Amino acid sequence: MITTFRGRSARALAVCALSAALVAGGSAAVSAAPTPTPKPSMTHRAASVTVKASPTTVKAGHQVRFTGRTAGIPVGASVRLQHETNGKWTTLKTSTMVKKGNSYALTTRPTAKGMQHYRVMVGKTHSSTVTVTVQ
Repeated sequence: MITTFRGRSARALAVCALSAALVAGGSAAVSAAPTPTPKPSMTHRAASVTVKASPTTVKAGHQVRFTGRTAGIPVGASVRLQHETNGKWTTLKTSTMVKKGNSYALTTRPTAKGMQHYRVMVGKTHSSTVTVTVQ
C-alpha cells in the first residue's frame, strides 16, 4: 500500500526528518556557528542623569537654572527637581521633560538662606547633589 502525504502532513514529516538529522549528525555544525553580537543600539545601558546649577550663588528669591543630560532614559520622560530638607529629599512642584538630544532644563527661586542641596530625579534614577548658596 502506497500512502501519499499532502499539505501539513508532508511539512510535519519534513520537519521531523530534518530535526532528527540535525540531532544525529549535524549537531556539531549547528553548535559551531558563531553567536551574533548585539548591535550597540540593542545593548542595555544603565539609566543616568546629570545636573548643573547656574548660578551657584544667588540672592534669596532669585532664579536658579538647573540643566543636564540623560542616558538610557527615553525622550519625554518626566524630570523632577528635589530639595534636601532635614536629611530628607522632597520633590518640588517644578518639572519638565527630557528633550530630543537627551537634555533638560528646570528653574526655581530658592527663598531659604544658606547652603541648599538639590538633585533631579527621572523615574527611580537620580543625579548627584548640587549645592546652591542662597544669600
